Formats: sequence, C-alpha cells, structure tokens
Amino acid sequence: MNEGQTHGIPIGPDGSLVAAEILLAAADQDLLKRCPGLVRGFRYVDDYELSFAKLRDAEQVLMELQGILATYELNLNPRKTRVEELPRPLESSWGAELARYQLRDASHAVGQRNDLVSLFSRAFEISSEHPEESVLKYAIARVQNENVNTAGWRAFHNCVLDAVGADPSTLAVALGTLHQVSALGGHAVPASPLSETFESIIFRHASRGEGSEVAWALWGALAWSVPLSKEVGAMVSKMDDNIVALLALDADTNGLFPKGSVDRQLWVSAVNQPDVLISENWLLAYEANRQGWLNCPAVAADPAFSGMFTAGVSFYDRARNVPQFPSAARGLPGGAILDDYA
Repeated sequence: MNEGQTHGIPIGPDGSLVAAEILLAAADQDLLKRCPGLVRGFRYVDDYELSFAKLRDAEQVLMELQGILATYELNLNPRKTRVEELPRPLESSWGAELARYQLRDASHAVGQRNDLVSLFSRAFEISSEHPEESVLKYAIARVQNENVNTAGWRAFHNCVLDAVGADPSTLAVALGTLHQVSALGGHAVPASPLSETFESIIFRHASRGEGSEVAWALWGALAWSVPLSKEVGAMVSKMDDNIVALLALDADTNGLFPKGSVDRQLWVSAVNQPDVLISENWLLAYEANRQGWLNCPAVAADPAFSGMFTAGVSFYDRARNVPQFPSAARGLPGGAILDDYA
C-alpha cells in the first residue's frame, strides 16, 4: 500500500542496527549544523538525551530534530519524548538497586546461591513494573563475571534461562554469560534446559516472522550442539529470512534436526529465481551455494559473485558456531552528538 516501503526500520534483524546508525549519524550532523552551540548530550543507538540551560533552547532543538527526522520519514516516539526539568537522577532507581546488590563469593556456597536467587527475584519483580526497560538484560550482565560455586550452578543457569523465557531479547547476552561463568568455574552447561529454551523461543517467534530471536536460538543450538525437534524444523522451514535459513541449513547439515524435518523447498525456490542476486535473497543464494547446502547456478554465471566465490569470500563463518560470548551481544556504541557526560 506504500510502494513496499515501511515507516521506520524493522526491529529484529541485526542489519537494522547498521541502517539505523547510518540514518541517525546523518541526522546528528544536520542537528549540529542547525543548532550550533545548543546541542549537549549523547545518542545511544536510537535514544537521545540532551540537556539545555533554557527551556526555549530545548523546545527549539526538539522542533528541529522532529523536522530532520521527518525528512527521512521517521518520527520521534511520543511516549518516550519529553522535556524534564533538572535535576534528575543520573541513573534509574532500579539500576542503582541492582548494581548495589551484594553477592557473596564462591567460598559461601549456600549464601551465594541465595543471593543470586534473590537478585533475579527482585529483577523479575522490577521488570514487571517497568516492562519497557531492559531490566533482565541488566541483571544478566550484572552476574556475567561471577565465579559461581558448584552448589549454586544449577540455580544460576536456571535463573539466567528463566530471564530469557520472560524476555527473549536477552538470549544472546544470556548465552554469553552462561559460557563465561561456566568456563570460569569449570561447570558444564546442561543441554536439556538449553533445548527447552531454544524450542520455546522458536515456537513463540517463528510464526510471527521475528527472525532475530529465532536466529539466536538456532545459533545457540549450533554452538552447544543441542538437538531440536521435528516441529521446530517444520516451523523454521517456513521463514523467509536469510539469516534464519543459513543457520537452519547448517543445523540440519550437522544433524541437529530429525532427518527430513527441515523442508528446504521455500529456500530452493528463492535461490533459483532469475534475479536472485539482485534481490533480498542474494545472501542466502551466495552463501548456501558456497557452503554446499543449496545449488544456485546464478552465482557461477555472475561475474561479481563468481569472482567473490573464487576469491574465497564468505559471509558465514561456521567456526564461530561454538560456545562464546558473541560480540554482537555486548553494548553498542553510537552517536555523533557530543558526549558531555563521560
């Protein structure tokens, strides 16, 4: 209804972060030019926080920012946009509370376990009060360097995976935390809770076409060699998402799905379209062909893609599918606005 154009940027795919940064870096530069000397603060991904000496300056910059974003057919979120009088707290009250939480060390086995359970219990409570805040992700990051006693390891990984169940956007940092803490304490991450978590996430998000959550679940299954059910295989087979398709093809090749449960027909049809290399499915066509998962004759016939193939160019590194703390799960920088806080 709008010539195939969306308003804003799709939430989910990691490529959206790149697109958002390109657009908003340009918006930053426009804002600095239009309001010289007035802009102080920072932008973190798509969140602006600016401070002003006078109310009229704040209103002027807000008006200019709205106008700049409109030229890119973007809008400020009215529920999150406000002018507040200083002084304001430098951090949220819940963030300060969780940061101050005292966790006993590994020499206090029972005490440490109780402290961890108490921390996550409080985080779940706060999360229900502030559903739009990244409370559970903060709680997981809070414990990512803990040396957990063996007696508390089961409680620890259950708390972390419970947080994933409540907020699937925490999955990447949760998997990184489990890897990091298990390596530090010499623990094994049990496959059964991981399998249950991955299956739950895929069942919940695949039918909605929410590729980011499904992709992280598939990556986790590959990294920890966790088998998945035929029902999950059938669900991911219906997803028109290049990243999900590549991960699912890799998982299927590695025997993580029951034989025959992944139907490749949708992806085979996509990579055999005449214009596939100039379509949104070029990544699937090139990389699945390169990895030997699907055959795409168009790659060999195209000078640019055949040249990349001959040169050994690949966008999918199978060696990265191992337990680790993925860099994509860590904090993201952003913004050309002057940072006057740090």
